[in-house]
Amino acid sequence: AESFTYNALGQVLTHTDGKGQTTRLLRTARGLPSSRQDAKGQRIRYEYDKAIRLTALVNENNAAYQFAYDASDRLIEEKRIDQLTREFSYNLGGHLTRVDETGYGERAERPQRTTEFERDSIGRLLSKLNADARQDYAYDDGDRLLSIERLPTASGRKLGVSEEQLEFAYDLLGRLIKETTAQGELTYEYDPLSNLTTLTLPTGQHLNHLYYGSGHLHQLNLDGQLISDMERDDLHREVYRSQGQLTSCFGYDAMGRKSWQFAS
Repeated sequence: AESFTYNALGQVLTHTDGKGQTTRLLRTARGLPSSRQDAKGQRIRYEYDKAIRLTALVNENNAAYQFAYDASDRLIEEKRIDQLTREFSYNLGGHLTRVDETGYGERAERPQRTTEFERDSIGRLLSKLNADARQDYAYDDGDRLLSIERLPTASGRKLGVSEEQLEFAYDLLGRLIKETTAQGELTYEYDPLSNLTTLTLPTGQHLNHLYYGSGHLHQLNLDGQLISDMERDDLHREVYRSQGQLTSCFGYDAMGRKSWQFAS
């Protein structure tokens, strides 16, 4: 069985797995994680600046991911342990407009890649462009995404990037009812409470979702063949799940937090 412990703020402090191995999470006075130590004593550290922004994630080998921000708290630079650097640019509305990536090759070369994002006056993404392809996005009057079209560049075609278009359709309530790709269609059906009841795959198979009450999922089946059954307690919390030969059980404390789980 797995078990969890929490602090007075309801934040996870320890997790003990089915083998009795415990992972401990230390936190700052504000509740932010400061370190994570596994059963072998290996530790990951989290470092923050005075504005409580994550500035470094230091792994078990003392190698660090580093992060920098602008005066508006937006991430402007990320440095990874593999020496990949990402720089982020924004427009006056705070929307991401460009990502510049600089890698590090086996011979110390510094390959670069730029991705640009074109947006309309309200910040919606209209196009995404890089050296390999251009992707265009279209919306309806309700701001719902209608289509994504990918057009490869000459260099992209050499790499095997092909043209592709995805289309989306909605019902009068704004719910997604169909996705269309070159490989076929996905269709969605809902009950009066807007719970997804049937997902029809491009193969024609039906993934059915069964609920009780106001929308508590209790079964998944594919054309009647059982995939998973869920049982819940009087508070509608999942306490039992079957998935083929795998059975999972869950327990909660008086605050409703998961306190243990096991699978067999």
